Amino acid sequence: MKKLIGLVFVGLFVLASVSLAQEGKTPTEISGVIFADYFYNLTEGVAPAARSCFEVPRLYISASRALSDKIKLKATLEGAQPANTLWVKNAFIEFSDVLPGQNVRGGVIGTPWIGYEEKIWRYRFVAKTFTDIEGVLPPADNGVGINGKLAGKLVDYDFNVINGEGYKTAEVSENKDFAARVSVEPVAGAKVHAYQQIGHAGTAGTNRDRAIIGVSYEQKAYSAMAYYLAEKDIAVDKSGYSVFGSYNLLSWLSALGRLDSYDSDTSTPNNSWQRIIFGVSTKVSDDVQIALDYQVKNFENTTVQGNNQSMITTHLGIKY
Repeated sequence: MKKLIGLVFVGLFVLASVSLAQEGKTPTEISGVIFADYFYNLTEGVAPAARSCFEVPRLYISASRALSDKIKLKATLEGAQPANTLWVKNAFIEFSDVLPGQNVRGGVIGTPWIGYEEKIWRYRFVAKTFTDIEGVLPPADNGVGINGKLAGKLVDYDFNVINGEGYKTAEVSENKDFAARVSVEPVAGAKVHAYQQIGHAGTAGTNRDRAIIGVSYEQKAYSAMAYYLAEKDIAVDKSGYSVFGSYNLLSWLSALGRLDSYDSDTSTPNNSWQRIIFGVSTKVSDDVQIALDYQVKNFENTTVQGNNQSMITTHLGIKY
């Protein structure tokens, strides 16, 4: 039923845009992304050990239209296997230059950190960011936000007031989360980042706080980032970090690597883990990328947490 509703939604959007275009109005732009994988799981002794599979882990369909030079509408549907679920990833109206260089959004909007980190990581089709894959932060949520640049583009900021549960989960209380990212670029390409989210989860209003501090450096041929995460859920303190980078070995070939580490309860011993990703990626065209990578997840205590995991995957990322 969700898939049917989604297809009807997209169909109505397309029909409406065609009708408006015929009246001389700005047409709706349809775009999307497809991520496809073939993986072989090398993990021994636990399911899904020694399993290989083709899959389409993500499919995005977006429709956007400019109502004027300063007002834009956008909606994005996200589909995922193997559950074959469908979500409204984005559905918002954006007002540009409300003040010079400052933009306001309302609806199902992107949250301040994950989308920004993905642009530095550059390989979302290979793996989600650390904070996304572990569910530390939602990439989108219902709310309102303002973002922009200050001090001659020295400062890049994004501030949201959101439900806090994320776009896949309904709000369950009147509590709202406040999330803000500030990035400062003192030297061209080099940036310092700070993120803070303060909120309360559930009807009981328990703590849901996150803080991130990090640095990054970007040029056309390479990019790198390192950051530290401090997290609090109810009375449980958690922490982690992510370090990653990529480098263009040739005009058509890049190397990538990443190290994530996470401790799900800093007061409890033997419950942390590390994820290592390394591989290569090539651009078939501006809209098609292929990557081959090896990922391993090592646990601090395999007796309690289970066997270390490893996987070889070929990834395909397509924009249309």
